[in-house]
Amino acid sequence: MTMTPQQQFESAIGTIEYCDIGTGPPILYFHGTGCGNGVVALFEQSLLDAGYRLITPNRPGYYGTTLGRRGSATFCADLAAHLLDHLNVDRVAVIGTSGGGMPAAQFACRYPDYTAALVLQCAQSHRWDNGMWLPNGLGQLLCLFRHSIFEPLLSWHNRQYWQHVQLNPMSCIESLSGTRFYDIQQDPDVLTIITAMSAMGVDCAAKPAGYLNDLAMMVGDESVALDTIACPTLILHDRADPIVPFAHAEWAYRCISEAYLPNIRLGGHLIWHGAHAWIMREKRNSFLKLSLAV
Repeated sequence: MTMTPQQQFESAIGTIEYCDIGTGPPILYFHGTGCGNGVVALFEQSLLDAGYRLITPNRPGYYGTTLGRRGSATFCADLAAHLLDHLNVDRVAVIGTSGGGMPAAQFACRYPDYTAALVLQCAQSHRWDNGMWLPNGLGQLLCLFRHSIFEPLLSWHNRQYWQHVQLNPMSCIESLSGTRFYDIQQDPDVLTIITAMSAMGVDCAAKPAGYLNDLAMMVGDESVALDTIACPTLILHDRADPIVPFAHAEWAYRCISEAYLPNIRLGGHLIWHGAHAWIMREKRNSFLKLSLAV
């Protein structure tokens, strides 16, 4: 289930399903884990309102996009480059959110001529080689994610999770916001968005190829590496994020020479909400305008 019109393109390396909305300066957007690209329009309406064009491919294994090389952020980046060529777009700002962080970083690394700027939002930047990189409370379970024998169990748990969220969306808000829950629990927009997202999560969980591919990438792919990304980079990450620990933001900041990491209080993993969400939007919009020469 998606809320945005989908198109497909047969590239030389596989099928790419994508949505392309808006008419302004282009942003290549890598969505997070657990839902397809339809979720982007839910969370990023402010970018559309600000006049940007959002080009959002479904990442490998999600819906109609080719799975390709299992667990490869590089393959995801290569697919996106083929898509931009198809759309005759030669310069973009790149945004990677949550599980889309490593593909976004790989795109910026491999395709610097396309990349005017990079924004990493509550984004994974380091592979799971130690429990410190996993969501809060899951560090001791790292072995489950390393071995494919546990994939049926992980798929089952993911289906159960989204079914529970559909029945009780407030529980999802609490788990995604952690200690910031009290900052956002009265925000009606959060409940509306998470309720809509839960239907997408249930739909994606029934076709788990993308979710399982993400887990393989998180465990086995390369982290953001020192001095491999040269473009200006804005890192938006709440220190209290319970899903992608702040250590990921610190790692990216150390590795990227032109990175900026503002200290802002957001809604945990829900960075679009919380005490300083308006500051986040202002900083991001200013950064994008400068980078894209709007």
